Amino acid sequence: MKKAISYFIEKAADWLFRKRSPALMVFRAGVYFLPPTLAGSWAVSFMYKDAERTLVLGYQSSSTAQFIVGICLIVEIGLIVFGAAWEYQRYRDEKKRNNKKKTIVIEQRGLVDTSDSPLSEFIKSKCSWQVESIVNDIREKITDNVITRPDVALARVNNLKMSLSEKTAQLAASDISIAYGGVSPVPFTFYTGYLLDDESQISVYDWDRDIADWRGLDGADDAEQFTIEPSSVKGNSVVLAVSVSYPVDRQAIASVFSGLPVHYLSLSTLDRNNHWSKEKQDRLSGDFLEYCKKLLGQGVDHIHLVLASQNSVAFRFGQAYDKRNLPSVSVYQYERHQPVRYPWSLLIPHEVGEIPSVVQTEFKHVV
Repeated sequence: MKKAISYFIEKAADWLFRKRSPALMVFRAGVYFLPPTLAGSWAVSFMYKDAERTLVLGYQSSSTAQFIVGICLIVEIGLIVFGAAWEYQRYRDEKKRNNKKKTIVIEQRGLVDTSDSPLSEFIKSKCSWQVESIVNDIREKITDNVITRPDVALARVNNLKMSLSEKTAQLAASDISIAYGGVSPVPFTFYTGYLLDDESQISVYDWDRDIADWRGLDGADDAEQFTIEPSSVKGNSVVLAVSVSYPVDRQAIASVFSGLPVHYLSLSTLDRNNHWSKEKQDRLSGDFLEYCKKLLGQGVDHIHLVLASQNSVAFRFGQAYDKRNLPSVSVYQYERHQPVRYPWSLLIPHEVGEIPSVVQTEFKHVV
């Protein structure tokens, strides 16, 4: 019984104060003006009587005032009935549309355990339609934040496309939206964006370490741009080192990629919270794409990508990478405490029929 009363009070509060729609504005107008009108229409009287005397105090408005009050009552009750009927019809139409809509949530779990706060639950709290989840979990292949079997993890990432196709096979494209988020090694995050580049309506989320919860890209664009340090040396194979959240390890790059031309793209403010603007990420990923096109124009046919960034930025860069026209790319994993600080990469070929693979680094060790 208490639950029923609480539910009724909550729904009544939603209708009277919280929800926003033109229909509820009409409904509330009638509700808000009705009590003053009723108060004005009452005949006020007071009677006191005892054995010796009778005292009567009363007030009766004029017939004209009563007529005006009556018209107001009719209008206000009409507003309430019309607003309620309109809102009910709007609710039915919205529910019918929402029954067709579905959001597929793709969450990658790796470097941080987000299982206590699934992205799917975060999305459900913000929408009224169906939400289904695809969880790509590689945590058992990670020990002390170091991935031990990147080849096994790659196989799981490759299954994402098939899992997504299974969940969307019977639905119209206009009824589907996709949400992505995760905390995963950069090569797999970049590759996930690369895999999903042709999917429409992807909303990207990231794990906010300060609040230990998910957050959308809702910040303002600070107009920060990459500082570019091109290499004067030409070659068919080059290193592209991009610093967004942390500076790349230039000493390790010089040692591991000895003899290769190195191009640097760096933000002036390297911070873990400099990426919360969708507009900024779109702009930076576009700049990244244009620089890769520039390298292509210089005769480069393979890019060794070293990327120090947040998860959502790596995903957006992967989305931006043109799989049809740009050079093949190897995306490197950074391990600061290993003898080879870039111990393996995920090779993403551009030739038709070839598949991505994990390649162990065969360059010089860090001195």
